[in-house]
Amino acid sequence: MGRRRRKIIRKTPKPPPSVFICPLCGAQAVSVTHEPEAEVATVSCANCKVSAQVKWYPAYTNVDAYSEWYDIVTKGTPEAETGES
Repeated sequence: MGRRRRKIIRKTPKPPPSVFICPLCGAQAVSVTHEPEAEVATVSCANCKVSAQVKWYPAYTNVDAYSEWYDIVTKGTPEAETGES
């Protein structure tokens, strides 16, 4: 008698998020836009209109640009532009 074969279950990894949570308004509305040949990426919140440009390195992903933007916004540096008129 042989033993039973086990069913192989493959787990697919989750892709990184493309829309992030804003630290100021709490809405899930922050997006990262980057042109393929540009050296900067624009990170902005669609809800409260806070945006900033962060330096883009070749090894960066959207999450890396968001984390730099998060640091800029939470420290309150003047680099972050508010969309209020």
